[in-house]
Amino acid sequence: MASEDIVEQYLEMVDQDQDKELVKHELLNYAMKGKWEEVVRRYKEYPWARKEKLTRSGETALHIAVTEKKEYIVKRLVELVDAAEAEISSLKVTNERGNTPLHLAASIGNTAMCECMYMCMSKHLSSGELEQLLGHRNTAGETPLFLAALHGQKNAFHYLDQKCGPI
Repeated sequence: MASEDIVEQYLEMVDQDQDKELVKHELLNYAMKGKWEEVVRRYKEYPWARKEKLTRSGETALHIAVTEKKEYIVKRLVELVDAAEAEISSLKVTNERGNTPLHLAASIGNTAMCECMYMCMSKHLSSGELEQLLGHRNTAGETPLFLAALHGQKNAFHYLDQKCGPI
């Protein structure tokens, strides 16, 4: 009987992995096709998916929404994180270049996205953790503040400079 239990547990794990891969595939397809309401629905339905890297370059649906400049969707995705995750781990996920969603928002100069993410982070992190996340350096050693300056995004730079000061 013990070997039958092991086989059953193994098959259950395989099914769960296949289900997980299917959800990730659906999330990526919905994001690429601009079906953002479906992405939001999946984020609600599968909280674990918020931290999942969907692309070869390691981006989550939130990274993609920021890159696509979907401000309203970013706000909704962050609100889901804010409501459900005390540790806000999905805002900490980095892509292969080490960029968090905040890095991307800063580099495109979307101050509203930066503010939305900052407000969520400030509710759930200690000041030290917040400072660490705001000062997170990507693989090139760049912080969100630096990226805003590098790309000439004055408003995002001023906003982040007020929040994190010199890093």
